[in-house]
Amino acid sequence: MNLPNPYTSEEILKINKLKETNDKLEEFFIGKRNELNDLVNPLFESLKLEINLDTSSRIMETQSLSLSYRQMINGEISTFLNRRSKQEVKIKKLRQDKFIYYAVGFTVKTNMGEKLIMIDAHVSEEQRNIELIENHIEFLRGLNKNLESLQYTLKNIIELFNLLR
Repeated sequence: MNLPNPYTSEEILKINKLKETNDKLEEFFIGKRNELNDLVNPLFESLKLEINLDTSSRIMETQSLSLSYRQMINGEISTFLNRRSKQEVKIKKLRQDKFIYYAVGFTVKTNMGEKLIMIDAHVSEEQRNIELIENHIEFLRGLNKNLESLQYTLKNIIELFNLLR
């Protein structure tokens, strides 16, 4: 039995282009994570320093940098939350269009479960895009939490130093 192809050639090109875009986005996020880790990891070295007058300025500088990095990361989180929101609106519209197509325009009758499976296949690369963005947001949130913990620890070190002086 020869079933009709649910994809038009235009849709196949669009899906392939989005796959290529997602692959590049994934590489971008990996690079961005490595860049942020390289930026932030040296800050944690301050925790290994012996507490004295010579190192106190470095500890203060680390605290200041961690606050700056947290602000930068919060900005990135906001940017990617907006991007994810736009993508979610796009995917909802695409799901609606595909549902209408499978409900009234497709030559083979399908039940609701079959329609959902076919719709999921159509929007899989769009969904992957959202998942890539969500993964990056989670990374940024984790990094932000680590910096917050670092700031708290540094605050305690400074208080201890003040008590010991």
